[in-house]
Amino acid sequence: MKLVKSLLTAGLSVGLLAGCTLDKTAIVTVNGEAITKGQYEEVLNKQTKSPQFKQLGPEAKDPNGVMMLMAKDRIINELIVKTLLEQQIKEHKITVTDDDIKAKRKDITEKIGSEERLQEILKENNVSESQLKEDLVNEIKIDKLVSATADVKVSDKEVADFYNENKASFDRPERVKAAHILIEANPDKIKQDIIDADKNGKLTAAEIDAKVKAKLDEKMAQAKKVREEVVKNPEKFGELAKKYSEDKASAVNGGDLGFFPKDAMVKEFATAAFSLKPGVVSEIVVTEFGNHIIIVRDRAAAGLQPLDKVKDEIKAYLEQQKKISALQNLFEGLKASAKIEYNDKSFSPEGIQQAIRVDIQKKQQAQQQLPQDAPATPANK
Repeated sequence: MKLVKSLLTAGLSVGLLAGCTLDKTAIVTVNGEAITKGQYEEVLNKQTKSPQFKQLGPEAKDPNGVMMLMAKDRIINELIVKTLLEQQIKEHKITVTDDDIKAKRKDITEKIGSEERLQEILKENNVSESQLKEDLVNEIKIDKLVSATADVKVSDKEVADFYNENKASFDRPERVKAAHILIEANPDKIKQDIIDADKNGKLTAAEIDAKVKAKLDEKMAQAKKVREEVVKNPEKFGELAKKYSEDKASAVNGGDLGFFPKDAMVKEFATAAFSLKPGVVSEIVVTEFGNHIIIVRDRAAAGLQPLDKVKDEIKAYLEQQKKISALQNLFEGLKASAKIEYNDKSFSPEGIQQAIRVDIQKKQQAQQQLPQDAPATPANK
């Protein structure tokens, strides 16, 4: 999964550790630790079930074809790298806490604009909350490993030089800083929950729709009640967000979403937020996620942002680039010094390359034979 540019985008696309698998046959051994056929098949199955893969033609799905063999080579290489990384993580006794996960999720949410935008991205990429958490844990482990093995500090001079060389990147559109309280009310989710609860399928379509409407009405009544409380005590918006908001990621921060441009939010939310004056509580705003109560804290005009406003952002970016470079160097060093044995030669680089050559030769021979096998026509009699 790729939400924002992260250490995992430096060449990694599967989890550090594969889950429980059926086939324990060792196909590769890395420093005495086995990579099993089951681990390989688990990753392969995930990739072949993706929407992108399903759109490919039958030739691309041939297990002995070039594309699948190239995927095989890539997956094995990634599993080797991840095994090496996991060995280093264990050696450095790196652990991940709940606070680490919360901080990483908050950082990602702020970078992409909002919890709503995060949920959109998860939905678009068919990523569950459990998978997101697993990805965050893996990234935190790698982040800590890099910090333990390389110097990734960024100086003030490096920050200033980057700003002066990339000023166009800091010419920003208008932004607002807002907070919200969300009362979830997604019609599709409500409908699915009702259908799932109707184990015997006794409900008619009309009865299901009626139950959905009743639930939406209930959620709206709840939102109106919360808004009344907020309007009476706008200075307590943060406390009320922690108490009532079902956007848990922002609720812990009093509903704060930070600064965001208009296109970072769904249309209904953005239109409302950018029309509000600071300190004014919105009417209830309905989006696909539910019912929102919004308050704008501050505004930032369009234009070139001064260095002191973006220095933290630049520093974080440059540190990330150094971490990615350090991670790639770590890959190369670990792999060069590792003892890698291919128990099943068909998974070795040489074995895969040989299989690719065989497939190419077969296709070339088939093409050469095609004119001879073609049926006779008036033109070639």
